[in-house]
Amino acid sequence: MPTRNRADLLRESAKMVLNQTLGDLELIISDDHSTDSTPRVAEELASSDDRVRYHLCTGKEGISQAVNEAIALSLGNYIQFCHDHDIYRPKLTQKLAAVLDCHSSVVFVHPGRQGCDHLGSPMARHYFVCGYPEVSDGLAWRRFMLKRLASPVTGLSMIRRSALEKVGLFDPVFGACSDIDMWLRLCAIGDVGYVNELLLLVRGREPGHPYSGANWQITDEVIRSHRKHLRLSYQGWHYTYWRFRREVEIDLRLLIDFLNSIRHRRWNDVGRGRTYLRGHGPLLSRLAAWVL
Repeated sequence: MPTRNRADLLRESAKMVLNQTLGDLELIISDDHSTDSTPRVAEELASSDDRVRYHLCTGKEGISQAVNEAIALSLGNYIQFCHDHDIYRPKLTQKLAAVLDCHSSVVFVHPGRQGCDHLGSPMARHYFVCGYPEVSDGLAWRRFMLKRLASPVTGLSMIRRSALEKVGLFDPVFGACSDIDMWLRLCAIGDVGYVNELLLLVRGREPGHPYSGANWQITDEVIRSHRKHLRLSYQGWHYTYWRFRREVEIDLRLLIDFLNSIRHRRWNDVGRGRTYLRGHGPLLSRLAAWVL
């Protein structure tokens, strides 16, 4: 559980993990140098349950480093990631582990989920229990993921440790979206599991959070990850076709995000978007950033 300055929600989310029906687990809280009361809350959790360990990261390098250091400390055969603010149903860990237990070809497994606002109230329009098969071919799933920027895999997934040892740790080049790069890398070495059941609520960012609104840095990280794996997934004219198609779709997505920022008068997002798109926008979005 990587964390930074979320003391108000950390205790609640951690207790949901500790109260899972699969109790044979350890919870490593990896703190990216919080400046609030997070260390105190984490140490209280560790003192009350010997399955909890608190780790202060060696440097303030972001979520990828916090996750990687926690992995290095972990002991289990399965590794699951838990955000410090989400809402976990009691059988989440049990259900995910069962898929890995039953299917040796599966290298990671993800659950059905629902979005909720920052107060924890479910949002019906953000409901993702999608009817995917329990096991999907990894290479086919990678191509499915590359068809859209919105990831069908939640960051709150479970990885087989032996698979993680083959592909390596999370790549900090992709920042907060290094998990998307990880899922795409894992698809190359095995199958993908899914639990078609609502097992968690993904909490929206509170107003003013750095990741709320149109976050151009995160968008850039996703785009760079897709471009990397498109080259690995297709060759020859297939790659040319899919790269052109994806660039058109990316351009339209960036344009819509920029126009929506203007429409809703999110002027900070507009300013950051204008700077980003003038330097990195493919065509239409770059033009809009210069004209508007």
